[in-house]
Amino acid sequence: MELRPATREEFDDYSRAALSAFHQERTETDRRRFEPIDEPERSLAWFDRGRIVATSGAFTRELTVPGAVLACAAVTAVAVVPTHRRRGLLTGMMRRQLDDLRERGDAVAILWASEGTIYGRFGYGIGARAAQLVARRPAARLAPTAAGEPLRAGPAAEHVEAMRATHDLVRPLRPGMLDRRGPWWNDRLFDPEGERRGAQPLQAVIAGDGYALYAVQPDAGEDEPAGEVRIRELVAATPAAHARLWAFLVDQDLTRTITWSLAPVDEPLWLALTDPRAVRVTVSDSLWVRLVDVAAALRARGYASDPDVVIEVADGFCAWNAGRYRLAEGGCERTEAAADLALDVADLGAAYLGGTTLRSLAAAGRVRELTPGAVARASAAFRGEVEPWCPETF
Repeated sequence: MELRPATREEFDDYSRAALSAFHQERTETDRRRFEPIDEPERSLAWFDRGRIVATSGAFTRELTVPGAVLACAAVTAVAVVPTHRRRGLLTGMMRRQLDDLRERGDAVAILWASEGTIYGRFGYGIGARAAQLVARRPAARLAPTAAGEPLRAGPAAEHVEAMRATHDLVRPLRPGMLDRRGPWWNDRLFDPEGERRGAQPLQAVIAGDGYALYAVQPDAGEDEPAGEVRIRELVAATPAAHARLWAFLVDQDLTRTITWSLAPVDEPLWLALTDPRAVRVTVSDSLWVRLVDVAAALRARGYASDPDVVIEVADGFCAWNAGRYRLAEGGCERTEAAADLALDVADLGAAYLGGTTLRSLAAAGRVRELTPGAVARASAAFRGEVEPWCPETF
């Protein structure tokens, strides 16, 4: 068997193998979506007598972290076909991929996990969470909002420039968000009829420095209309824009439910409603983070206060990371000094975006405090001003 990148000419076989591992058949729609964003030079595939039986890849993206934006590897298409599981192919791919990322100089890798038990053993930790939001009309009502410039709404593709401007304004302020250069706005708006699940075409509404992407699924209902407003994304730079967008979305005639499957966990809609019980929120993991180069990753981000701590990092998969690091206002360097905290690289990745706290990881037994007060001091320093949020899967 051979492990190597899949070429552009092997895209069909590569994508077919990746999708088959998720029990999906590759279609022409898949080709139209994934071919423009494919980076074959960053792919890996196991070949068994010429047939692709396992895949992984990465996109070149920029990731917002507390106080900074840095290049990262957005890992994708990690799959092993059913006939070749339990043979170590996944471990071999992840080993090769992390070696390649280190050689490229990528300090951080991120991914969305199909199963929660897979990626911890490769050093990934849950760096961000997402909220599934369900609001019910007519109880979901906002207090009257201040008048502003007229709302603009219509087919999503007609409002790309306005949405791009708002996204570029908000992205540097929210850890977990990604850049959308090149084909990425087209990918975000991809809306084939076969994947709408009964909804109408994707729409956009613009309110000053805010926008929402949404689609409505009509439903006549047995006794009264019971349609659903499905939100794909809502981004607002100001509280006024946020309020006006929500006022519009919860006031769609002939609908009963408003849903958003990837909302930020600190979404304040419930605080804006006249009845806070009109919205239900369920939280789950979203973005997983892997520190490929611990020192470079810790130097790249900002801190709420001076951590002034020595961290002992265990890394059973990337031995080059294992050791002690002095993290202080002046930077992050290796040291032989006694450690104040000890943790696995996966847990450091979980805390990296400022959402999962070192204090909560310590309470779960995943961080060992070796110097009294070190957990509280480091946890406060790592904490971000807002919860990390990644509105898009990849």
